[in-house]
Amino acid sequence: MKRWEAFGAGLAVVASVVSNLGVNIQKYSHLSEAALPLRERRPYIRRPVWWVGFALVAFGSLGDFAAFGFATQSLVAALGGGATLVANVITAQFLNGENLYFTDVGGVLFVILGVVIIACIAEPNVEYPLPELETRFVRTPFVVYIVCVAVCAVSMLATIKGSVANRLKNQVYWSNRRQKKLMKQFELRVQRLEHRLLDMESKLVQITNVAVAPGGGASSAASMKQIREIMGANSPGSNEGADGDVEEGDRETRVAYYYAICSGIVGSITVLLAKCSAIMIALTLKGENQFKYGLTYVFLGGIFVCILVQTHFLNMATAMGDIMTVFPIFQACWISFSVVGGAIFYQEDDEPFSTSDKVFYPLALLSISVGVGLLVQHSSSTAADTKGKGGGNTAAKLRTGGNTTSFEDDVDDDDILLSADASMSSPLLPAGSREEEGYLHLTA
Repeated sequence: MKRWEAFGAGLAVVASVVSNLGVNIQKYSHLSEAALPLRERRPYIRRPVWWVGFALVAFGSLGDFAAFGFATQSLVAALGGGATLVANVITAQFLNGENLYFTDVGGVLFVILGVVIIACIAEPNVEYPLPELETRFVRTPFVVYIVCVAVCAVSMLATIKGSVANRLKNQVYWSNRRQKKLMKQFELRVQRLEHRLLDMESKLVQITNVAVAPGGGASSAASMKQIREIMGANSPGSNEGADGDVEEGDRETRVAYYYAICSGIVGSITVLLAKCSAIMIALTLKGENQFKYGLTYVFLGGIFVCILVQTHFLNMATAMGDIMTVFPIFQACWISFSVVGGAIFYQEDDEPFSTSDKVFYPLALLSISVGVGLLVQHSSSTAADTKGKGGGNTAAKLRTGGNTTSFEDDVDDDDILLSADASMSSPLLPAGSREEEGYLHLTA
């Protein structure tokens, strides 16, 4: 490895660690915001702490961009990705207090193994002029690769859009606009509850009068039994729906994975554009002005757009899932697509893949895939713990944006919308009251 390539590799490692710290700070911002009442929450772009994390991510991205000027795309992606995975395990534990399981450690080790293999077989760093790069962008193998990547990304986004968790999120978002329409239904429920309370009061008065009547000593025990029966009739139902907790939680966790995969796919396009832009700048500094071509500005503008999209998807993933899991999945997809895309883009037509590349590239990608498979077990362990601890709950729960919405089995969509707004809780009973007749409350 040449000296400048070693410098580029080291720069990529440092930049990736700084970027990971920024992502974890953004996750900390999401967790802090989720602890606030619903009406006090802000979009992530309006949080100062989130912008601190974004500044670190931007600084790390600049370091990655500079590293592309000294080392190959595969080497920068592989070493930077491996370093940030190790940093994420430490930072996620100490900053965000997330649990670490043996499957997480095994998954990270498998991903790092794949990264090391890729780093060892990385192609040499070659600087192509813009006309040559333009030709490579329209070659059939690369066009096929871009189409496959686009289909994969669109499939992930379609899955997200059609998911149960995303539909519930949209329902919660529109709940405030539908309050006027739902108010009549809500008032009817309040009236029913008032009638029920009055009925209970009259029955209790009758029982009390019987209990204090002369010679009513024998009926005292019977009166207490009747009171318990009346109160028991208004207590919550059985623990049906507890199993729904795990199922619905797993569905939302998968949505976080889909966002992480989309972020990794867009990130791989960012890597390719950044490498091409770095070549343009390097050639310009050597006296071959590349800024006279319009495609150079397309590269630079494409980097900016891809970074914005990548950042948004990654923030959606970290807001909905554990960063201990979603960030390695993002990195694994980012590394895999970057390496495959770089190998296809820079492969010479007259130089087919060598035997070692045909063996080690699939081996590296297989190792990364096994690592991702172990990492996604993190949510299963968490769900099992939740089921063991909360098996006696009377309502199924579904996490939404960091909170948990409790709801009975027989409620409809309108009731779920009511639960999204703290102002729509029962005005007659405190949250958690046993006589609330299915009213919905957000719980931490």
